[in-house]
Amino acid sequence: AKGYKVLAYLSIGTIEKERSWFKTYSKYKLKRLSDWPNEYYMDMTKTAWQKLLVSRATALKKRGFDGVWCDNLDVYSEYKSGKEFTACYGLLQKIKKLGGYVMVNGGSEFLDDAIDRCAELKYIVNGYTQEEVFSRITDYDGKGKFGKQKAKDSKFYRDLIKKLEKKKVDCFCLEYTRDKALKEKIKQWCKEQKVDYCISEDVNL
Repeated sequence: AKGYKVLAYLSIGTIEKERSWFKTYSKYKLKRLSDWPNEYYMDMTKTAWQKLLVSRATALKKRGFDGVWCDNLDVYSEYKSGKEFTACYGLLQKIKKLGGYVMVNGGSEFLDDAIDRCAELKYIVNGYTQEEVFSRITDYDGKGKFGKQKAKDSKFYRDLIKKLEKKKVDCFCLEYTRDKALKEKIKQWCKEQKVDYCISEDVNL
């Protein structure tokens, strides 16, 4: 009612043991995520998995959500190939055709490759969330322990955000730190780039 877009969570690149569809689709699971013992990357090239995700996105739209926040697109970085790129692009295109707002979390290498391939981003995504542009989670236990992002990775993320902004993709930085100086650095950069951000002192959002 106040004009905000409300997005529903949808993990497109992983499957968790707690999900009701785990038993049916676990045959398409790949390696386990290092920091999440009950979660596995999924084979994005499997038609059955893609159909489930489109079905889930459709159901969420019918419930009244303005779109979906597609998590774990970084599965592409783990299994990078031409076939994987086509699968990820095709899935996002199908979800985008449902008519809602699509924001992806992670997937930096996928989006960077999409730009290099001159792919039309407007057909697959509206927004992009990148975690840990300046900060870095070093331990997920409890409320989490944090450090600074590696210089090379931070530069890659910042350069990508600038590219995506030029492509009219909304960008959002999600940071984890308790360091006051680093918080100010994040705020200053995001203000200069006109990028929205959130800084959390707890890994459990």
